[in-house]
Amino acid sequence: MSSKRLIVGLGNPGRKYEKTRHNIGFRVIDMLAARYNLGAGRSEKRALVWSGQIQGIPIKLAKPMTYMNRSGESLRQLMDFYDIALSNLLVVHDDLDTPFGILRLRQSGGHGGQNGLRSIIQHLGSRDFARLRFGIGRPPGKMDPVNYVLQPFKGDDLIRANELAGRAADAVEVWLSDGIEEAMTRFNGDASASRRAPKPRDLEAQLTAAARAQELAPSDPKPLMRLIALQKKLGRIDDAVANHLKLAHLYRSAGKQEQALVELVKAVSIRPSLVAEQREIAEGYLAQENRKRAVNRYLILAQYFCQNDDRAAALEEVQRALAINPQHPKALDMRRALQETLEST
Repeated sequence: MSSKRLIVGLGNPGRKYEKTRHNIGFRVIDMLAARYNLGAGRSEKRALVWSGQIQGIPIKLAKPMTYMNRSGESLRQLMDFYDIALSNLLVVHDDLDTPFGILRLRQSGGHGGQNGLRSIIQHLGSRDFARLRFGIGRPPGKMDPVNYVLQPFKGDDLIRANELAGRAADAVEVWLSDGIEEAMTRFNGDASASRRAPKPRDLEAQLTAAARAQELAPSDPKPLMRLIALQKKLGRIDDAVANHLKLAHLYRSAGKQEQALVELVKAVSIRPSLVAEQREIAEGYLAQENRKRAVNRYLILAQYFCQNDDRAAALEEVQRALAINPQHPKALDMRRALQETLEST
């Protein structure tokens, strides 16, 4: 069996369903793909699939394109093709019987009337796989549940759903790194209550403990990850950026170049002024023979220089991008505009 983990979000394809309650599984997958800079998904086995690593663990993210009621057809093909064990599968889905605002992780179980899960159980011939339920609650009054799940989140519910999707993505990360029991302990229940619990004084105590843990185990990335999360909660953004860079160095020293790049990207997304690191990211992508991402990174840096009125520096970055792909349309347009601006001054 492969050591890869497969995280599948359930939903329906197409813009019509994009923001509906039924598509929250898709939203969590999109969030993870963006968080780890996995780029655009590829069409495989009737699903949109991303490949990469999360916290050093090889993963596949997938959104079945078969529509909800036939999710199991695509998932079974992915499981067979990549030789994924049931213990390495996690399914993320909406759940009517779980109140809105609550996440529930389970190691196994029935479908509970969720048609995507029903299809998966049918095609896998087993209920023994982990699932992450995203509570959407029951429809109000006598509204048909079918109409309810196909309605988009609106107003405060939309804001809350986006927050919960981020928390669900966090839960997936913990499932990957620490297992289902730890993820259940940390994430099952009312997210709003858990978010209100920590006070600044408590966070400071946690920060001190995490810093001490990092001192005792300087080669372990987990204490650094914990430090970064706490520093962001406390508004210590410069410290968090510094630790993203430290974590990148730690991964690089361990030969984990892909994870190092992820941390660099997180750092520069907060502080675009890290010019040397921006270029290091582009060079890292080139080393991976990912020319598209390298070009995009040089253009991101060029845009940063444009925003700071350094047109000459911006043009240098555009030229670096064009050295990789001489026909890149956006790079050609940027070069033309920059050259015209420089010639007119």
